[in-house]
This record gives sequence, C-alpha cells and structure tokens, in this order.
Amino acid sequence: MSGERLAKVLGYLAADSAARGAKVSSESACDAGVRLAEVSGVQLTLMSGPDRGESRYATDEVGTRLEELRFTLGEGPCADAFRTGLPVLAGDLDTGHNRRRWPLFVPAALEIGARAVFAFPLRSGAIRMGLLVLHRTYPSSMTHEQMSDIQVLADVILSLLLDELMSVQVENTALLADMPLRRAEVHQATGMLSVQLGVSVEEALVRLRAHAFAEERPVIDVARDVVARRLRLTPEARPDPA
Repeated sequence: MSGERLAKVLGYLAADSAARGAKVSSESACDAGVRLAEVSGVQLTLMSGPDRGESRYATDEVGTRLEELRFTLGEGPCADAFRTGLPVLAGDLDTGHNRRRWPLFVPAALEIGARAVFAFPLRSGAIRMGLLVLHRTYPSSMTHEQMSDIQVLADVILSLLLDELMSVQVENTALLADMPLRRAEVHQATGMLSVQLGVSVEEALVRLRAHAFAEERPVIDVARDVVARRLRLTPEARPDPA
C-alpha cells in the first residue's frame, strides 16, 4: 500500500464524512466507497469461516440480498473471495463463463438487480476477517484506479472494524467466534441435522441450504423450523442445489 494512495483514501473518507456530518467509521467508509468506486452499493460482512458470518452493514437492499445469497447458496464471487483470500471481480455476471462457474448465484443475483459484483477479502496476515462487497446494477468493470483505491479502503475498513470491536470489549483472540450472531438458529439446526442424519456438520449445512433453495425459502426460516421440530429431514432427502 503506497503512502500516497493511503493518504488519498483517508482524505476522501474524512471529507465525505465531514460533508455528511458523520464521524469516520466502518459504516461511513462503506457509504464513501459507493462514490469512491462509482458503484451502486457496498456491503460489509464479518466472517470467521465460510459458513459462519454476519452482515455488519449494507448501503442498500441489493447488498443485503447478496450476502443472503452467499450464505444460502455457498457460491459466487463473495464465497470465492473469502475462500481464496483474493479479490474476485465480476464486471459482468451475465456471461456464459460466470453462469457455469456460479450456476445458482448468477441467476439469483441478476433477479435482485446485481449485474456486477466485486468482492474484496478483509484480512490481516493469514487471518480472514470478512468481506467488502461492491455491486453495480449495470455491467461494468472496475478501472485499475478504482480497484487500487478499494483495496486500500478494505484495509482501512478492517482497521476501523478492529477498533470498533475492541471498543465493545471483544477479546482480540476471538473477535468473531464469540460475537452474538443473529444466525444462531442456523448453527443450532446444523448441529441437530448432523446428529439426525449421521453426517458431518459441513454436510448437514449443505442439506439445510439445499432444502431452503428447493423450497424457495430463506435458510434462516428453514433452520427455525428444524430447531422447533416442525421440519425433519430424512437421510434420503438430499436435494442437491448444484
């Protein structure tokens, strides 16, 4: 990260927050990122693993829905970026290559209005903390300048997040694992299914996602039915979303 580019991004964040009468924070940095990269929206997710994460902030509804798609389907630019630790840039989702690469994510993302998705991992050394996800409602690639700015913005947002999490006395060695997650029902349901079906926790989550996809329901709603014992999957019930 060059000092000149860092100074540029920090100066932009400070000016943007001052103009809106807000203090600089991870959320205000996301708001500024919309204008900095000329995108339609920005979404921020904290994650401690591919299947354990929580949306921290989204500038619009499309961003919120993209995070739900990542969590429900387990594929797409966001899932790949977290898994590899590298940015994944899809300037035009609606291509044959991308439809083959993400057969479930692409049509679902197009349906909610996302035509381009750019996912940047938030990482500190080998530790991956989450994702910064930008989207456009029209197909368009990022310029080199925009991509460089957002890579710096991702590092700045990570620093802001660490300060914010420490301010509420979250232990530095367990920043994410001990955070109260609104998706507790999903993790509880996954554990129950693992026992009921005699499969691994990872396989149980695949089954839960597959059932939610097949029923066209949010995975959280299905998980609540499992926890409340209104729904019981059988070993033979293995809908495969892929």
